[in-house]
Amino acid sequence: MSSPSYKVSDQWIGKPRPARIVVVGAGIGGIAAVKLYKDMFKGMPTELVVYEKNHDVGGTWLENRYPGCACDIPAHGYTYSWEGNPRWSKPYVGAVELFEYYKDRAKAYGVFDYLHLRHKVMSATWDSRAGKWHLSIENTEKNLLVKDECDVLINAGGFLNNWKWPVIDGLNTFKGHLVHSARWDNSYDFKDKTVGVIGSGSSAIQIPPSVSNHHQNGADFSLFEKVAKSLVSFNRSPTWITPEFAAEFAPGGRDAVFSEEQKERWANDPTEFLKYRKAVEASGNNFYSMQFKDSDLQKELFDKFKDLMTQRLGREDLASILVPTFAVGCRRMTPGHGYLEALAAPNATVRGDPISHVTPGGIQMKDGTHFEFDAIICASGFDTSYRPSFPVIGESGVDLRDQWKDEPRSYLSVAVDGYPNYFMATGPNFPLANGSLLACLEQTLRYAFMAVQKLQTQKVKSVSPKPEAVAEFQEHKDTLMKELVWTSHCRSWYKNGKAEGKVWGPWCGSVLQFIELLSQPRWEDYVIEYETSNRFQYLGKGKTGIEEAGGDMAWYVKEPGARVD
Repeated sequence: MSSPSYKVSDQWIGKPRPARIVVVGAGIGGIAAVKLYKDMFKGMPTELVVYEKNHDVGGTWLENRYPGCACDIPAHGYTYSWEGNPRWSKPYVGAVELFEYYKDRAKAYGVFDYLHLRHKVMSATWDSRAGKWHLSIENTEKNLLVKDECDVLINAGGFLNNWKWPVIDGLNTFKGHLVHSARWDNSYDFKDKTVGVIGSGSSAIQIPPSVSNHHQNGADFSLFEKVAKSLVSFNRSPTWITPEFAAEFAPGGRDAVFSEEQKERWANDPTEFLKYRKAVEASGNNFYSMQFKDSDLQKELFDKFKDLMTQRLGREDLASILVPTFAVGCRRMTPGHGYLEALAAPNATVRGDPISHVTPGGIQMKDGTHFEFDAIICASGFDTSYRPSFPVIGESGVDLRDQWKDEPRSYLSVAVDGYPNYFMATGPNFPLANGSLLACLEQTLRYAFMAVQKLQTQKVKSVSPKPEAVAEFQEHKDTLMKELVWTSHCRSWYKNGKAEGKVWGPWCGSVLQFIELLSQPRWEDYVIEYETSNRFQYLGKGKTGIEEAGGDMAWYVKEPGARVD
């Protein structure tokens, strides 16, 4: 039914309107966002702003500097898809080298032209009438509150960003050196100290080999050279300690390095280098196949890793505490270079029983044992609830943190019903344990930018997934997860630290499936609100941009072998 007030717009089809994008976070995702933005919005009337709470870029690799902190996959599988780094020093590089690489990429991509450092987003509120997000941002350097607004908000804050202390009574009463792995203090000297380490996740596994007196020759102690008198490791849950990931690309193991000759060959022969990078990437992307609980591969790996851990420990009493009985991959697997050996050393003790409380002098166990410590290291992880670190108020006035208080329910990990024009780079069920993390991160950002392009070129005011689309994705995800190792009985941050329950961590499929799924948005799954009452007003007066610019009026005509002038 025609509207008497409708008017044809004086434009050509798809003429882009101005749009402003805000990205929260300048870690690996925020850096990639700038590169992709510059690729996808050339000539478009689009603005981009990146807000970062820290004093520099880098995210995880800026913040985490505990001893032994390193990438546990081959570094050549930990670069952006569009370019590798032929000059990694070794297959498994440390935190400092990773940070320096990504900061260098930030400079190369011009990130600092869009970036506001020491700017912490305090709140985001959706304005349905204007079709914009209103932001409140704290400039922590100047102690000022800044207001901003944007058409599209992209949260690239990361899923392991908001670190937390363990919930143990009396923790703040400890009089010795108390430190969290995500806020490391390099000034403290651990030499001849008694040390307790709380945790059994990736960070907790990388620290003991550097702190314990017992270590293997050649280990990297560049961040931490002096070692402790004794070590007690508090392991609430066991973790699968595996061989190095993609070990076929590092025959020399964790301590292998690339020769200068090899680095030069890769730098000067991009074809050979690409072949190597693709082999590393393909190896990681085969990972999903082992995630089915009852597969022959799962059973084979269970027996193999159980035997390997038992042999490395060499002690039945420790094996009963540290060797898991749940499926391989239920908790995040970790290579754990030197970890088991450090815990089996004469100066180390392992406790898997409950802690009662922390005292001014140490840790009291529920069985009455008390350990005196000079230092306690809390490698207790992060807030893995996926709730945003700041209030995100949607169209109904509800804070997303409250909506997700019991369970984070996303649309394909990238969007949320009731929160228009809000996208997540690494939302719930992002493929964080399925294979190539960076390739999936790039794809979620491309997806968000495709939504921006739709808003700009089709007179769309807002897009948000339909509630029924979210519900059906959750149903599919939860049903398939029953067949996968992540629903095995183990305490895991994939389930927000619980032994049972819904899986919020990994994607319910392979990396390649995720990338293909997000390559073309399913707009039929979205509630789309237009700027005007007629969705076709963007057609304008019947012409295209090519016609308006005096371009090729027969661009679609082709002839095999012909050269186009």
